[in-house]
Amino acid sequence: MNERAPLRGLSPRSLVHRELATSDRFRTVSEIHRSLAGQRRRPSLSTVYRTLTALAGSGLAETVHLPASGIAYRLRPGQGRGPYLVCMRCGAATAVPLADLAPWFRTVAEQQGFTGVEARVELWGRCGSCRNTVNENGSHS
Repeated sequence: MNERAPLRGLSPRSLVHRELATSDRFRTVSEIHRSLAGQRRRPSLSTVYRTLTALAGSGLAETVHLPASGIAYRLRPGQGRGPYLVCMRCGAATAVPLADLAPWFRTVAEQQGFTGVEARVELWGRCGSCRNTVNENGSHS
């Protein structure tokens, strides 16, 4: 059976969750909505947005803010949230070890009188595939 074929009886929210599970890269609400366009029971844009927001709020999905695209989502991997190096073009993400930055975070927090600080680090760039992609006009994008 085709993994992306619609299954009878799936709720619109289930379709969104299932679509999000098809990729480990970060994807925007619009990307997911467009990807579901071929499904018989395509969820509305607002349903996609509400479902992704609920998944993120429950901790099942995580988000990053892509400079050009806004908030993007993906299902949380088993090892938990960490800092990522995220491709600004396609949303591919690679975990970055936090161990090297943790002492600096603690020092800065202590100097400012903060406790219980959580760090959210996101680094953006272009992955190898996107870096090598050529635009229609012949220049590298």
